[in-house]
Formats: sequence, C-alpha cells, structure tokens
Amino acid sequence: MARTALTTQDHIIEILNFARERAAFERSHYDVIQLIERKDSEYFNQKEKQLIRKTYLYTKIRKTYDNKILFISKKDPNSITKIERDILDYSYFGEDIPPVLEHYFLAEKMLDNYMSKLPDNMKIKIHQNILDTEDSLEKQKNTKKRNRENHKKFFLGGTLLSLLKLNDVDDDQLNLLFKIIKLYLMQDYFNKEAFSDIEINEFNISDIGREFNNKKNATLLNLNNPFKIYDE
Repeated sequence: MARTALTTQDHIIEILNFARERAAFERSHYDVIQLIERKDSEYFNQKEKQLIRKTYLYTKIRKTYDNKILFISKKDPNSITKIERDILDYSYFGEDIPPVLEHYFLAEKMLDNYMSKLPDNMKIKIHQNILDTEDSLEKQKNTKKRNRENHKKFFLGGTLLSLLKLNDVDDDQLNLLFKIIKLYLMQDYFNKEAFSDIEINEFNISDIGREFNNKKNATLLNLNNPFKIYDE
C-alpha cells in the first residue's frame, strides 16, 4: 500500500516540533519560523512551500546527525578518536547553552566527513581542513559567553514581536518598548503600582488578559528560554 505524501501542514508540524528543543535550529532558520507564524499554510505560494519542504528535509538530516552524536557520546572515552572528540566539542553535546552557529555548521561538516565511506587517512586530512577554518578550540570556549548574551537578546526580541503580533499592535515597536520601560521605572521611582488589584484581576479574566497569560506561560516553559537554561 502506497504511503500518503506529507502535506505542507505536516511539514510545518514536524519543523516546529523539531525547533522546540533546538535553539540553534530556531536561530539558523529564523526566517522559516517567522513565515510559519505569520501565515497559514493555505496561503503559502509555491516558493514558500518549497522552502518549508526543504527545511523539513533538513530536519530529517539533522536527526541523523543528532543520532550519530549520541552514538559517539556513549562510546568508551578511551576509544574516542580526535575526530569524534571534535564533533562532540563543536556540537556542544551535553552542554546547556546552544552552540555558536558557526560551530554548529562546522560540526555538521565534520559529521558528513566522519560518516562518509572515505579511507581513514582521507577523513583525517579533510577534518584538519575543516578545523583550519576555525582558529582553535580555545576560541570556541571564549565565544560561549557572547553566545549566551546573543541568545538572550534574540529570545527577548522574538518574545516582544510575538506579543505585539498576537495583539495586532501596529504602534512603533521601539517607541512602545520605551513606554513599557518608562512605566516600569516610574512605578519603581514612585514606589507604587500603576493599577489596583481590582483592575489587575479584571484584566486577567478578560479575553485579552487570558490570551496574554497563556502566551506568557508558554514562553516561560519554552525549552529554548535562555533565562531558564542559564541559572545565574
């Protein structure tokens, strides 16, 4: 019996499920994630559908990479080769922070070479060429702090834009951000709340209040939330 071909909506579901636990993928394919969030699949043109399908196919390849990384990680540490160790290092396996994107893609190149059927001596030469595109593993370690900060900035910006889109806010986004911060600073300066408990409770049970709180809770539970990942 022939298998039913996956629809664009099927591809979208797979992509979002894949991105939910992989911050590096979410950042490297930000344009695709935004497209999915901005439009219903029934309104995609042919070019957009092709982009979605291409991204879906990439997730399948990436799962193969992830399975191979997991296999390497379970090997006896004494038997792991230098190539295997570099793959684990550059993929940031077992670390809480998401990989620097440049390292993320270097690890993929390493894996392509590692899983190829080339002779071992050729693999070693190709691997060294891949490493030569990076200064050293020391540089990798030094970039992790910067990567943390970039992850936080990306997440904060994405959350703000998502909330504005959810509520169809058309105001100048930067100006609105200044208003929000000003309100917070004024509350702190005058040491008083801007709204009464009654007003807050009324807002919370309103449709817009419930929608906001649902979005807030989903964001706080997001596995890619850097403020949850980095317990500082």
